[in-house]
Amino acid sequence: MFTYAVARDPAVAGYAMVSERFLAVVSADADDATALRLWRALSSSDSGVTAGDGDSLAADLASVLAAMSAETPAADPGFAAVADFAVVELVDAPTRSVALAVRGGAQIVLAGGDVRTGEGSLTWRESAASEVAGLTLQLGPAPALLGSLPLGRGVVRADRLDWGLPAEEAAPPGPPVGTLRREHLPEPADDRTEFSRVHRRGGTRPVLRLSDGRELDLDLPVVFGRSPKPAAHPGARLITLPSPRREISGAHLEVRLDAEAVIARDLGSTNGTIVRDPDGAMQLLRHGASAALAPGATLDLGDEVIATVGVADGGR
Repeated sequence: MFTYAVARDPAVAGYAMVSERFLAVVSADADDATALRLWRALSSSDSGVTAGDGDSLAADLASVLAAMSAETPAADPGFAAVADFAVVELVDAPTRSVALAVRGGAQIVLAGGDVRTGEGSLTWRESAASEVAGLTLQLGPAPALLGSLPLGRGVVRADRLDWGLPAEEAAPPGPPVGTLRREHLPEPADDRTEFSRVHRRGGTRPVLRLSDGRELDLDLPVVFGRSPKPAAHPGARLITLPSPRREISGAHLEVRLDAEAVIARDLGSTNGTIVRDPDGAMQLLRHGASAALAPGATLDLGDEVIATVGVADGGR
Protein backbone atom coordinates (compact mmCIF):
# COMPACT_ATOMS: atom_id res chain seq x y z
CA MET A 1 0.00 0.00 0.00
CA PHE A 2 1.18 3.51 -0.77
CA THR A 3 0.58 6.76 1.08
CA TYR A 4 1.12 10.36 0.05
CA ALA A 5 1.79 13.38 2.22
CA VAL A 6 -1.00 15.94 2.23
CA ALA A 7 0.56 19.27 1.23
CA ARG A 8 -0.30 22.47 3.05
CA ASP A 9 -0.86 24.17 -0.32
CA PRO A 10 -1.72 21.64 -3.07
CA ALA A 11 -1.71 24.42 -5.68
CA VAL A 12 2.07 24.70 -5.43
CA ALA A 13 2.83 21.05 -4.64
CA GLY A 14 4.40 18.65 -7.11
CA TYR A 15 2.83 15.51 -8.54
CA ALA A 16 2.93 12.07 -6.89
CA MET A 17 2.05 9.04 -9.04
CA VAL A 18 1.48 5.32 -8.53
CA SER A 19 0.95 2.81 -11.34
CA GLU A 20 1.05 -0.99 -11.44
CA ARG A 21 4.86 -1.01 -11.56
CA PHE A 22 6.09 2.51 -10.81
CA LEU A 23 6.18 5.27 -8.22
CA ALA A 24 7.15 8.84 -9.08
CA VAL A 25 7.25 12.38 -7.73
CA VAL A 26 7.72 15.36 -10.05
CA SER A 27 8.30 18.97 -9.06
CA ALA A 28 5.66 21.65 -9.52
CA ASP A 29 7.46 23.20 -12.50
CA ALA A 30 5.92 20.39 -14.57
CA ASP A 31 2.60 21.51 -16.01
CA ASP A 32 -0.46 19.27 -16.10
CA ALA A 33 0.24 18.15 -19.67
CA THR A 34 3.79 17.05 -18.79
CA ALA A 35 2.55 15.22 -15.69
CA LEU A 36 -0.08 13.46 -17.80
CA ARG A 37 2.58 12.30 -20.29
CA LEU A 38 4.62 10.82 -17.47
CA TRP A 39 1.56 9.10 -16.03
CA ARG A 40 0.83 7.54 -19.42
CA ALA A 41 4.43 6.36 -19.70
CA LEU A 42 4.25 4.81 -16.22
CA SER A 43 0.98 3.10 -17.08
CA SER A 44 2.03 1.87 -20.53
CA SER A 45 1.53 -1.83 -21.35
CA ASP A 46 3.43 -1.70 -24.64
CA SER A 47 6.51 -3.43 -23.27
CA GLY A 48 5.01 -6.90 -23.53
CA VAL A 49 6.07 -7.70 -19.98
CA THR A 50 3.42 -9.81 -18.26
CA ALA A 51 2.68 -10.84 -14.72
CA GLY A 52 2.29 -14.45 -13.70
CA ASP A 53 -1.46 -14.31 -14.28
CA GLY A 54 -1.01 -12.97 -17.81
CA ASP A 55 -1.86 -9.33 -17.11
CA SER A 56 0.29 -6.73 -18.84
CA LEU A 57 2.69 -4.71 -16.75
CA ALA A 58 4.11 -1.28 -17.44
CA ALA A 59 7.27 -0.65 -19.44
CA ASP A 60 10.64 -0.80 -17.68
CA LEU A 61 12.51 2.17 -16.22
CA ALA A 62 14.69 2.63 -19.29
CA SER A 63 11.69 3.06 -21.59
CA VAL A 64 10.05 5.49 -19.15
CA LEU A 65 13.22 7.61 -19.03
CA ALA A 66 13.42 7.50 -22.81
CA ALA A 67 9.86 8.77 -23.05
CA MET A 68 10.67 11.53 -20.59
CA SER A 69 13.69 12.67 -22.60
CA ALA A 70 11.97 12.47 -26.01
CA GLU A 71 11.97 15.68 -28.00
CA THR A 72 8.88 17.87 -27.79
CA PRO A 73 7.82 20.93 -29.81
CA ALA A 74 9.72 24.12 -28.99
CA ALA A 75 6.58 25.62 -27.48
CA ASP A 76 6.36 22.67 -25.09
CA PRO A 77 9.62 22.21 -23.16
CA GLY A 78 8.26 19.09 -21.46
CA PHE A 79 10.64 17.43 -19.03
CA ALA A 80 13.51 19.71 -20.01
CA ALA A 81 11.85 22.28 -17.76
CA VAL A 82 11.38 19.87 -14.83
CA ALA A 83 14.12 20.48 -12.27
CA ASP A 84 13.39 17.66 -9.85
CA PHE A 85 11.89 14.19 -10.16
CA ALA A 86 12.28 10.70 -8.72
CA VAL A 87 11.04 7.48 -10.34
CA VAL A 88 11.08 3.98 -8.85
CA GLU A 89 10.39 0.77 -10.74
CA LEU A 90 9.18 -2.14 -8.61
CA VAL A 91 11.22 -4.77 -10.41
CA ASP A 92 10.72 -8.00 -8.46
CA ALA A 93 8.35 -8.59 -5.53
CA PRO A 94 9.95 -11.76 -4.04
CA THR A 95 13.39 -10.09 -3.72
CA ARG A 96 11.90 -6.61 -3.15
CA SER A 97 14.19 -5.26 -5.88
CA VAL A 98 13.80 -1.74 -7.25
CA ALA A 99 15.38 0.40 -9.97
CA LEU A 100 15.75 4.12 -9.21
CA ALA A 101 16.21 7.35 -11.15
CA VAL A 102 16.56 10.78 -9.51
CA ARG A 103 17.09 14.30 -10.87
CA GLY A 104 17.99 17.55 -9.12
CA GLY A 105 16.99 18.06 -5.51
CA ALA A 106 14.54 15.15 -5.37
CA GLN A 107 15.40 12.32 -3.00
CA ILE A 108 14.69 8.62 -2.65
CA VAL A 109 15.20 7.54 0.96
CA LEU A 110 15.42 3.77 1.42
CA ALA A 111 14.43 2.08 4.67
CA GLY A 112 17.54 2.16 6.80
CA GLY A 113 18.44 5.73 5.82
CA ASP A 114 20.21 5.26 2.45
CA VAL A 115 19.51 8.47 0.46
CA ARG A 116 19.72 8.62 -3.34
CA THR A 117 19.75 12.04 -5.03
CA GLY A 118 20.36 13.40 -8.50
CA GLU A 119 22.45 16.40 -7.47
CA GLY A 120 25.45 17.03 -9.69
CA SER A 121 24.04 15.18 -12.69
CA LEU A 122 23.12 16.94 -15.93
CA THR A 123 20.31 14.45 -16.59
CA TRP A 124 19.54 12.01 -13.75
CA ARG A 125 21.22 9.37 -11.64
CA GLU A 126 20.22 5.73 -11.90
CA SER A 127 20.81 3.02 -9.32
CA ALA A 128 19.26 -0.17 -7.95
CA ALA A 129 18.56 -1.83 -4.62
CA SER A 130 17.19 -5.13 -3.32
CA GLU A 131 15.60 -6.37 -0.08
CA VAL A 132 13.93 -2.99 0.22
CA ALA A 133 11.51 -2.91 3.18
CA GLY A 134 10.21 0.53 2.24
CA LEU A 135 11.14 3.85 0.70
CA THR A 136 10.16 7.50 0.47
CA LEU A 137 10.20 9.68 -2.64
CA GLN A 138 10.27 13.38 -1.82
CA LEU A 139 11.01 16.68 -3.49
CA GLY A 140 13.92 18.02 -1.44
CA PRO A 141 14.04 17.93 2.37
CA ALA A 142 10.98 16.60 4.18
CA PRO A 143 8.15 19.06 3.39
CA ALA A 144 5.69 20.51 5.90
CA LEU A 145 2.78 18.07 6.12
CA LEU A 146 -0.82 17.93 7.25
CA GLY A 147 -0.81 14.14 7.52
CA SER A 148 -0.91 11.29 5.02
CA LEU A 149 -3.55 9.43 3.01
CA PRO A 150 -3.51 6.08 1.15
CA LEU A 151 -3.08 6.11 -2.63
CA GLY A 152 -4.01 3.16 -4.83
CA ARG A 153 -3.33 3.98 -8.49
CA GLY A 154 -3.39 7.53 -9.82
CA VAL A 155 -1.96 11.04 -9.57
CA VAL A 156 -2.25 13.54 -6.71
CA ARG A 157 -0.70 16.93 -5.95
CA ALA A 158 1.88 16.10 -3.29
CA ASP A 159 5.62 16.42 -2.61
CA ARG A 160 6.11 13.07 -0.87
CA LEU A 161 5.15 9.45 -1.54
CA ASP A 162 5.79 6.50 0.81
CA TRP A 163 5.83 2.77 0.18
CA GLY A 164 6.30 0.12 2.87
CA LEU A 165 8.04 0.97 6.11
CA PRO A 166 8.69 4.71 6.49
CA ALA A 167 12.40 5.34 6.02
CA GLU A 168 12.72 7.13 9.36
CA GLU A 169 11.13 4.16 11.19
CA ALA A 170 12.87 1.33 9.38
CA ALA A 171 13.85 -1.69 11.44
CA PRO A 172 17.04 -3.75 10.95
CA PRO A 173 16.98 -6.86 8.71
CA GLY A 174 14.79 -9.71 9.91
CA PRO A 175 11.02 -9.49 10.20
CA PRO A 176 11.03 -5.65 10.23
CA VAL A 177 7.27 -5.04 10.14
CA GLY A 178 6.61 -7.24 13.15
CA THR A 179 9.52 -5.71 15.06
CA LEU A 180 8.36 -2.19 14.35
CA ARG A 181 4.80 -3.01 15.31
CA ARG A 182 5.83 -4.42 18.69
CA GLU A 183 7.59 -1.14 19.44
CA HIS A 184 4.51 0.97 18.76
CA LEU A 185 1.44 -1.09 19.65
CA PRO A 186 0.25 -2.97 22.76
CA GLU A 187 1.64 -6.45 23.24
CA PRO A 188 -0.65 -9.29 22.09
CA ALA A 189 -1.29 -10.14 25.75
CA ASP A 190 -3.10 -6.83 26.11
CA ASP A 191 -5.40 -7.76 23.22
CA ARG A 192 -6.13 -11.16 24.80
CA THR A 193 -6.96 -9.48 28.10
CA GLU A 194 -9.40 -7.13 26.37
CA PHE A 195 -11.18 -9.96 24.58
CA SER A 196 -11.14 -12.03 27.78
CA ARG A 197 -13.10 -9.29 29.53
CA VAL A 198 -15.59 -9.27 26.67
CA HIS A 199 -16.05 -13.04 26.87
CA ARG A 200 -16.54 -12.96 30.62
CA ARG A 201 -19.19 -10.25 30.31
CA GLY A 202 -21.65 -12.51 28.57
CA GLY A 203 -20.36 -14.89 25.91
CA THR A 204 -19.82 -12.35 23.13
CA ARG A 205 -17.40 -13.30 20.36
CA PRO A 206 -15.03 -11.45 18.02
CA VAL A 207 -16.22 -10.88 14.44
CA LEU A 208 -15.05 -9.06 11.33
CA ARG A 209 -17.37 -6.51 9.73
CA LEU A 210 -16.66 -5.74 6.08
CA SER A 211 -17.32 -2.43 4.37
CA ASP A 212 -19.88 -4.16 2.10
CA GLY A 213 -22.03 -5.01 5.16
CA ARG A 214 -21.01 -8.63 5.68
CA GLU A 215 -20.19 -9.92 9.17
CA LEU A 216 -17.78 -12.84 9.42
CA ASP A 217 -17.39 -15.17 12.37
CA LEU A 218 -13.88 -16.24 13.31
CA ASP A 219 -14.77 -19.82 14.19
CA LEU A 220 -12.55 -20.65 11.20
CA PRO A 221 -9.50 -18.78 9.89
CA VAL A 222 -10.61 -16.24 7.28
CA VAL A 223 -8.48 -15.80 4.14
CA PHE A 224 -9.00 -12.72 1.98
CA GLY A 225 -7.81 -12.34 -1.60
CA ARG A 226 -8.69 -11.84 -5.25
CA SER A 227 -8.64 -15.60 -5.82
CA PRO A 228 -7.66 -17.63 -2.72
CA LYS A 229 -7.29 -21.35 -3.43
CA PRO A 230 -8.89 -23.99 -1.14
CA ALA A 231 -5.92 -26.34 -1.55
CA ALA A 232 -3.55 -23.67 -0.23
CA HIS A 233 -5.71 -22.86 2.81
CA PRO A 234 -7.39 -26.07 4.04
CA GLY A 235 -9.97 -25.51 6.74
CA ALA A 236 -10.18 -21.76 6.16
CA ARG A 237 -13.16 -19.64 5.14
CA LEU A 238 -12.17 -18.11 1.78
CA ILE A 239 -13.42 -14.60 1.01
CA THR A 240 -12.99 -13.57 -2.63
CA LEU A 241 -12.73 -9.81 -3.04
CA PRO A 242 -13.07 -7.76 -6.23
CA SER A 243 -10.00 -5.66 -6.93
CA PRO A 244 -10.44 -3.58 -10.09
CA ARG A 245 -7.20 -1.67 -9.40
CA ARG A 246 -5.41 -4.92 -8.47
CA GLU A 247 -4.39 -3.58 -5.07
CA ILE A 248 -5.43 -6.89 -3.46
CA SER A 249 -3.30 -9.97 -4.13
CA GLY A 250 -4.61 -13.40 -5.05
CA ALA A 251 -4.07 -14.57 -1.46
CA HIS A 252 -3.71 -11.38 0.57
CA LEU A 253 -4.42 -11.69 4.31
CA GLU A 254 -5.42 -14.27 6.92
CA VAL A 255 -7.35 -13.35 10.08
CA ARG A 256 -7.79 -15.99 12.76
CA LEU A 257 -8.72 -16.34 16.41
CA ASP A 258 -5.77 -17.59 18.48
CA ALA A 259 -7.09 -18.40 21.95
CA GLU A 260 -8.78 -15.06 22.66
CA ALA A 261 -6.62 -12.85 20.41
CA VAL A 262 -7.50 -11.87 16.85
CA ILE A 263 -4.38 -12.25 14.69
CA ALA A 264 -3.90 -10.82 11.19
CA ARG A 265 -1.15 -12.37 9.04
CA ASP A 266 0.07 -11.13 5.67
CA LEU A 267 0.15 -13.88 3.02
CA GLY A 268 2.96 -12.41 0.94
CA SER A 269 0.77 -9.74 -0.62
CA THR A 270 2.30 -7.20 -2.99
CA ASN A 271 0.84 -4.05 -1.44
CA GLY A 272 0.24 -5.14 2.14
CA THR A 273 -2.58 -4.15 4.51
CA ILE A 274 -2.89 -0.91 6.46
CA VAL A 275 -3.68 -1.72 10.09
CA ARG A 276 -5.27 1.17 12.01
CA ASP A 277 -5.55 0.74 15.77
CA PRO A 278 -8.47 2.17 17.75
CA ASP A 279 -6.21 5.04 18.88
CA GLY A 280 -5.52 5.98 15.24
CA ALA A 281 -1.96 4.62 15.00
CA MET A 282 -1.25 3.00 11.62
CA GLN A 283 1.14 0.29 10.42
CA LEU A 284 1.65 -1.44 7.08
CA LEU A 285 1.53 -5.24 7.39
CA ARG A 286 3.67 -6.95 4.74
CA HIS A 287 6.26 -9.68 4.10
CA GLY A 288 4.41 -12.36 6.09
CA ALA A 289 4.28 -10.35 9.31
CA SER A 290 1.54 -10.87 11.91
CA ALA A 291 -0.19 -8.46 14.29
CA ALA A 292 -2.62 -8.85 17.17
CA LEU A 293 -5.76 -6.76 16.74
CA ALA A 294 -7.78 -5.05 19.44
CA PRO A 295 -11.55 -4.53 19.14
CA GLY A 296 -12.16 -1.50 16.93
CA ALA A 297 -9.03 -2.02 14.81
CA THR A 298 -9.51 -1.75 11.03
CA LEU A 299 -7.79 -3.48 8.13
CA ASP A 300 -7.51 -1.64 4.80
CA LEU A 301 -6.77 -4.29 2.18
CA GLY A 302 -6.96 -1.91 -0.79
CA ASP A 303 -9.60 -1.11 -3.41
CA GLU A 304 -11.75 0.42 -0.63
CA VAL A 305 -12.16 -2.92 1.16
CA ILE A 306 -12.15 -2.32 4.92
CA ALA A 307 -12.59 -4.93 7.66
CA THR A 308 -13.29 -3.87 11.26
CA VAL A 309 -12.71 -6.04 14.33
CA GLY A 310 -15.80 -6.07 16.51
CA VAL A 311 -17.75 -8.20 18.95
CA ALA A 312 -21.15 -9.83 18.51
CA ASP A 313 -23.58 -11.18 21.07
CA GLY A 314 -24.70 -14.79 21.11
CA GLY A 315 -21.31 -16.46 21.24
CA ARG A 316 -21.19 -20.18 20.83
